[in-house]
Amino acid sequence: MQTSTHSNKRAIIPGFLDSLGIAASAFCLLQCLALPLLVFVVPLTSAWLLDHKLFHLMLLVLIVPISLTAFMLGYFSHRDSTMWWPAALGLSLLLLASVLELSHTLEGFSVALVTSAGGMLMITAHWMNLRSRMHAQGRV
Repeated sequence: MQTSTHSNKRAIIPGFLDSLGIAASAFCLLQCLALPLLVFVVPLTSAWLLDHKLFHLMLLVLIVPISLTAFMLGYFSHRDSTMWWPAALGLSLLLLASVLELSHTLEGFSVALVTSAGGMLMITAHWMNLRSRMHAQGRV
């Protein structure tokens, strides 16, 4: 009986990590789309929200380890490597946007566009990973 409970817990953790990765990526996407609008509409908004650059770095610190862990655990479960392409491209775009923003190469709308594309790719990769895991477990 303990073996069944133990294997159920193992199956729950990767799914939770993918869900957490989707939520973090969606939050990043929402922030990138909403913050410019809020700053335009309410000039005082920027006084109480975190600095854009600091916020992106904090999200990367959250997104990268969660996503890599979820993708690795998923891959070991389903052995479907198709999710690695959007995952790698999404993470690359998120890292690129952060570096370009910190170096002042890109700012404003351009950073939001690159970050949004990266976030959408990360959501896609997590969704593919979750779906492949469910298919491998016979739940689809």
